[in-house]
Amino acid sequence: MRTEQIRKLLCVLCLGLAVALGAVAMAQSQTPSILDRAQRVEDPELGDLIRLAMENRKNISKEEAFDIVRKITQSYSQIKLLDLQIEQIAQKAEATTGPAEMRYELLLAKAELESKRTTELANLRELAGIVPKLPLAVQPIQTLNTYVSLQMIGERLYILDCQKPFTDYWVVQRWKFTGWMSKKEMLDDLRKRFRDESNLPMRIHIYYDPEEHDAAMDLRSKIISVAKDTHSQMDTEVRLEEITFVGSGNSTFYLRQGKITTFYTHDAMKRPDGGSEPLASGLVNPDDLGQHIVWRLTKPKNVPLTFRIEYDQASASLARKVADTARAIIKRLGVGELANVETVRVEPVPETEFLGRWRGATRGDIHEIDVRPGGVCEVTMGDRFGKDKTPGAAKAGTTVSGTWLLTTNGIVIDINDVSPHGSEYYYRGYLEEDGSLIVDKGIIYPQGSFHVSGAPRQMILKRVQ
Repeated sequence: MRTEQIRKLLCVLCLGLAVALGAVAMAQSQTPSILDRAQRVEDPELGDLIRLAMENRKNISKEEAFDIVRKITQSYSQIKLLDLQIEQIAQKAEATTGPAEMRYELLLAKAELESKRTTELANLRELAGIVPKLPLAVQPIQTLNTYVSLQMIGERLYILDCQKPFTDYWVVQRWKFTGWMSKKEMLDDLRKRFRDESNLPMRIHIYYDPEEHDAAMDLRSKIISVAKDTHSQMDTEVRLEEITFVGSGNSTFYLRQGKITTFYTHDAMKRPDGGSEPLASGLVNPDDLGQHIVWRLTKPKNVPLTFRIEYDQASASLARKVADTARAIIKRLGVGELANVETVRVEPVPETEFLGRWRGATRGDIHEIDVRPGGVCEVTMGDRFGKDKTPGAAKAGTTVSGTWLLTTNGIVIDINDVSPHGSEYYYRGYLEEDGSLIVDKGIIYPQGSFHVSGAPRQMILKRVQ
């Protein structure tokens, strides 16, 4: 009888052992081996940190790589442990109903752990080569989903939205008019945009006149408050820029013998409609007239402006068409307070009056100009006072080829002469009563007006017989 009991007990023990061994085997089959775990990083977050560290370090030795992997793994594990400890202490502090001193001790312990975690995070950033994202920091142009221009004009704001693809190079940016709003309306609009995550990251560029500096700072503070209220500050950049490099307030179209001419700071301005044919200085295709007008109105900082239409008698009907087109676009955009149109009839100077060879003093940017038919010329540079040291500038004493365009009563010469600021110098010529050719050196500003710059400010050239 006793033997039978022992045999049954052994059977039970064997069965239990078999089950236990089966469970161990199953657990072992489900858990990767230590070698597998050493060779692979299954935690995607830890894997990303190690990958970033390797990408941010070039030409490191195998020993250095081992050391970095070890340190990042240790730092990552320590931060995970601290996260868990902080969470548990926070839960205990919330659930504590005992003495206030106990809750105070828990909160103090939590603060100490948070300090350790912050220090460990700083260590991990250094190891992985990570510069952390900061609130209201610069948002790289390639990451943006929204780029807004706000121009302060009195108590209202002229608002433009940049069109994708975004770029920092203003010449090829495209902008779309969004609104002419009060500050309150603008802040309400921004609040709605911030709440839609598809608009983030966002860059907001505030332009202001010098006398509006304090108001601009106040506006920036209010925009930042809205960003913080909507928890968007990590994906928002707010820039401030004083308004410069604009123009005289006139955007001029020169109409002569039924043809339209206008000027730009650079060639190849991007069309507002995104078309492939750029906008450039020179003759205007009548089919593109609307694009030229919209560009002037939607370039940040350009308004307020006046479309000045200078025309000769032969272009009177065309002048009316240009004026009507400009007024229609101004009305469609709703910017009648910021743009107007004026037409001015001008007695043109015949083209033949400018043809020929002109020579001036050597102490000037231009010593001699040979103005030839067909819009071409040869220009001999004078003593440039060191300005020709600018990369790309025409050198003193050299003769360069160029082109010229007629306005209503003058010519504008382009020899691809580069200014120290990277813009292109143009030379504007007009005739005095004594027959001299007066030449100014300057830059075409974005509004389309000529701005005299450099020294000497004026060159006097006489016709060479």
